[in-house]
Amino acid sequence: MEPIRVLIVDDHALFRQGLARILEMEEDIVVVGEAANGQEALELAARLQPHVILMDINMPVVNGLEATRRLHRRLPNVGIIGLTIHDDEEYLRELIKEGAQGYVLKDTEPVRVVEAIRRVYRGEAFLPPNLITKLFSTLQRSSVQDDDQPLEEGLTPREKEVLCCIAQGMSNKEIAVSLYISEKTVKNHISSIFRKLDLTDRTQAAVYAIKHGLVNLD
Repeated sequence: MEPIRVLIVDDHALFRQGLARILEMEEDIVVVGEAANGQEALELAARLQPHVILMDINMPVVNGLEATRRLHRRLPNVGIIGLTIHDDEEYLRELIKEGAQGYVLKDTEPVRVVEAIRRVYRGEAFLPPNLITKLFSTLQRSSVQDDDQPLEEGLTPREKEVLCCIAQGMSNKEIAVSLYISEKTVKNHISSIFRKLDLTDRTQAAVYAIKHGLVNLD
């Protein structure tokens, strides 16, 4: 089986090299290159064809947000994971808007970085649970539509409420209590949401909610 090809992009050489050594310890991951800024990332990605790019946000020449935007347009099949010291939902929103599939803090345990790489390689999303909770501190709820009236996204207003609760990190039991419905009904709504939106897990659901404006953030 082909290893996961990873490109590391960060303007600090010591950090890049340290991270590369950690990743090279994994049998299913190979670091194919390192870049010191977004412009180098664009050039190396085109030549090396990585599966996943670890992208720092604050860099000279071309920053990580702009590089992510350009790379997503040129190489849409490459998974991009934002790499930053900032525990900030604004960075997360911007990265997802530009096409990133994941977001990892630089002080994250190495095992979580490896997990993020593997999940994004599989086509999934990876977001830190604490950021999901912060990001969805304010929910946009629809109170004027009937529960059975479909929304533009194909979801009913009740499914939209369930989706927002998922994005908050709520369990099925917590959703049931919050919406005054049974856990079985919650499970049925979640299955319907995943089927309609072609999603496979709750993190992907959170990413979808951000991209499509299903929540209102302060």
